[in-house]
Amino acid sequence: YSATLVEHFLNPRNAGLMREPDGVGADEYDGCGDLTRVFLRVREGRVSEVRVQTYGCGPTIAAASATSERVIGRAVTELVNLEAQEVQDAVDGLPDDRKHAADVVAGAVRAAARDVLRRHEEGAR
Repeated sequence: YSATLVEHFLNPRNAGLMREPDGVGADEYDGCGDLTRVFLRVREGRVSEVRVQTYGCGPTIAAASATSERVIGRAVTELVNLEAQEVQDAVDGLPDDRKHAADVVAGAVRAAARDVLRRHEEGAR
């Protein structure tokens, strides 16, 4: 594992719940039960705050932490297309048997971004 991955696993960033988030999303890997839940607060279309809850292996915890730092300040419309490769890049790569960590985290971010947009659309009606 990379030094970046180990650092994020030992000292996860943005971990926990968020009161009254603008969007929530989750994804799970059936192979081992890893689960990531992402909470987003959005201001003017951009992520102003993020919190993550992750249950699973060290790489999934680290990937959620590293990705949480990368999404702050980004447009929600951009995050609906977040690719697993960007999550892998955030932890300087993952071994083949742990690439599911990137899939789970990217899926949770995409789901949270879609939830923000859905809520915004419903509020505009």
